[in-house]
This record gives sequence, structure tokens and C-alpha cells, in this order.
Amino acid sequence: MKFSVIPNGPFLVNTVLVWDEESKEAVLIDPGSKKAVEEAREVVERKDLKVKYIVNTHEHPDHIAANAWAKIEFPKALLAIHPEGAKNLKFWVESELGLLAGAEYSPQPELLLKEGDELFLGDNVFKVFHTPGHSPGSLVLYFPSGNLAVVGDLIFKGSIGRYDLPGSSYQELKSSILKVLKEIDHRATIIPGHGETTTLERELRENPFIRELF
Repeated sequence: MKFSVIPNGPFLVNTVLVWDEESKEAVLIDPGSKKAVEEAREVVERKDLKVKYIVNTHEHPDHIAANAWAKIEFPKALLAIHPEGAKNLKFWVESELGLLAGAEYSPQPELLLKEGDELFLGDNVFKVFHTPGHSPGSLVLYFPSGNLAVVGDLIFKGSIGRYDLPGSSYQELKSSILKVLKEIDHRATIIPGHGETTTLERELRENPFIRELF
């Protein structure tokens, strides 16, 4: 599995493109701006990829801001989100954060992802974990064959997701982090929704917010 991380938008959200080199199938995660979608398209064209899915790790406007642009660029890709996230797309686009993020109204999701779902890029599975806390519809996508996890705003390098927004919950966030620590190889590369990539191993060792969970 290969990936490209494209930081973009007013909140520097990480738009992520992950692909299987053999089948050339790809998933675009969290299209945060038109510019990020255009940069992803350049990678897709250069690598001769086929975008099979567009997935939102959660419903906050910086992560769904360019869903509409992504569907225009990749019309055959299925737009996917958790059902709890799908309920609140309009609310977040119209919120103050949505205005700051420059979020466009999102098309309706074509695929609702739940805990335990599995999707494929070629022969490579990626597993879906429902990880509420930062938002009700938060998801983690885990690619075991690439030892890679895209974790949205659950965990950051040296920090964890906010839990002071509508629908957030510290107790749920804590439970979700503990679930991820149990289910995902600690050597996995972690791509958060913002900031630098890291590993679970490093965060267990150095992240003070995670260390205090134990």
C-alpha cells in the first residue's frame, strides 16, 4: 500500500490518498479543499489510479469541505461516511466552522460505514472502526497489509482530539482510543486528521494525553 498526504485548507486538514499498487485502486480520505482534490487528481493521473471510494473520517466541515468537488473529479467513487456523520453534514456546513473552512454542501453519501465493515482495494482489505468521542460519526480506517491507519481527529502526534464541540464526549473519546490501541498494531503508521504522521508505539511512549488514560 502507498499513500500521499496533502495538508490543506484554513485548518490544515490532511487529505489522504491511499492506493494498492497492483490493482491501482485507491481511496480518497477527507477531501478538505478544491486544491487538495486537484492535487490528489494529479497523483491519480500520474500513477494511473482508479478512485473507488471517497471516505470522510467524520462529519466536521474541514474534513467534508470538498466532498462535492471530489465527486465531480471522481464520479465513479462511492462517497462513504458513518450514519451518525451523515445526519449532520448540513448542520456542520452551515455552522461558523463550516464558513471558516469554506465548506460546500456535500452530496448524499452512497455508502454508510459501520463498526466492523471491510472494504477492499484490490486484494487489500481496509477495516472500519467506529471511534466516537471527537464526533458521533468518527471513524478509523486500518490497512493491515500496509500497517497503516488513518485516524481522523482521534489521535494526533503528541495530543488527542477535541471533545468540547457539539456531539463530543471525553468518555467516548477515551474508549475509542483504548479500542484502537487494542485492535491496531502498535508499529502501524498513523495519519491523523491534522499534523505529522506518527506511530501508536511513539504515542504510547510520548503522548501525555494517552499516557494518562492508563
